[in-house]
Amino acid sequence: MEKIKLTKTAVDKLPFAGKGKQVDYLDADLDGFGVRVSATGKKYFVRRVIGGKRVRVMIGSHQVITAEDARSKAKVKLGAMEDGVDPNAEKRQAAQRAEEARRQEAVEEQQATTLADALKTFLEKRKLKPNTAALYQKLFDLHLSDWLDLPAGEITAGMVNQRHTDIATGKRQRTALKRTVSAVNEGGKRTLEKTEEPKRREASADGTMRVLRAVLNYTFGDDEEAGISRVNPVRTLSRKKAWYKVGRRRRLIKNSDLPAWSKAVMAMENAVARDYLLFTLHTGLRRNETATLKWSQVDFEDATFTIPDTKNKEPHTLPLSDYLYQLLKSRMDGLKVELEAATAAAQTAARVTLDTLTKKQRQTINNRVALAESRLNSLYVFPGEGKTGHIVEPKSAIDTIIEATGIIFSCHDLRRTFATIAESLDLSRYTIKDLLNHKRQEDDVTGGYIILEVERLREPMQKITNAIQARIRKPYGQVVQMQARVE
Repeated sequence: MEKIKLTKTAVDKLPFAGKGKQVDYLDADLDGFGVRVSATGKKYFVRRVIGGKRVRVMIGSHQVITAEDARSKAKVKLGAMEDGVDPNAEKRQAAQRAEEARRQEAVEEQQATTLADALKTFLEKRKLKPNTAALYQKLFDLHLSDWLDLPAGEITAGMVNQRHTDIATGKRQRTALKRTVSAVNEGGKRTLEKTEEPKRREASADGTMRVLRAVLNYTFGDDEEAGISRVNPVRTLSRKKAWYKVGRRRRLIKNSDLPAWSKAVMAMENAVARDYLLFTLHTGLRRNETATLKWSQVDFEDATFTIPDTKNKEPHTLPLSDYLYQLLKSRMDGLKVELEAATAAAQTAARVTLDTLTKKQRQTINNRVALAESRLNSLYVFPGEGKTGHIVEPKSAIDTIIEATGIIFSCHDLRRTFATIAESLDLSRYTIKDLLNHKRQEDDVTGGYIILEVERLREPMQKITNAIQARIRKPYGQVVQMQARVE
């Protein structure tokens, strides 16, 4: 190994080594001081035998530190190494102590993190849709409110098991409202009654614990990297096979009920709620997807509409069948007619003497004009009077239809009805998935190759509309109770 006087000039002149090679040069004056030259750089080092083992300690790069400074540092390190001190071992020990301190600090910080803070961080950091985040918050507020101030790390498997059971049996949930419809009375009307009754909440119990599991995994997810062994307490439900695995709801509007349902919808005075329900039935959209549809997302020229913000986070474009096209056109024209009618009524009222109309009646007329104007100027196809600007869910309208027909349904039942009718037409499952905007399974290789453009969905969409309309027009007789003949 060549020895030279290590100066800046001398080190500058040293040739770089070949690719993948290293050449060491030792200082001619200071024993153990040297420079290692590679294909890309030159680094100063010292070396000594400590405890029968040769130890090399790197000092710094020639591009960063001068030869003189490197020589000064080398003397200090060589002096320590002469006394049996291994600088590399000290460095490793210092790094280990720092890592242990960091872990301890992380443990203490995590132990102090309350469940409320953990949930807040989870909702802020994860890219969740607003409705999803609101649902998670609601589940914690309903079922885990007394845990929110507890340190998240103190939640045990026993606590999870007990709370899961309590939610499912109704102990952690107020009584539910049950909808019942009376038989047709002498006046030809039904009444919708809502009674409170204890109700099991298996789905809510499973849902709450799944969210809790996700929050705890997110909060303590880096524990394994930090060398901390922590088992998520919600795993106890899997080990004990305690999940309830609630099946899907199967309620829909039967073919025999569609004529009466449609007649009741068409008789509604609230045109916004009427068209909202009809549009949802004929498109299979989710409740909020219909509610948030904007006029800017409707293309009358191409006869399509797009829902940009969907559950699976992928834009959803569908063709408009002839019925849907006319429904939206009439909806747009109807807003203008509504405003004209309201304005005409206001003008007529203005010509009436003060003695004829009360102040309240005049205010009602003015409110009608203001409402008509806001609907016409709204960004949304189905405008609402609340702070969102769009209809949320026409609960009162649904109750009115239930009272008129005795058919109990929800908005999601309309989506289920659409899907069921689509399946009855022998459409391919990929077509139905694309119409409903259901994500295909990652292991479905064939599905990954099939891309259904919007025009390919136009004919199936029209078929489904035709099938729905055919069922609505089909008369169904009343079921008559037969009595056995007595001989």
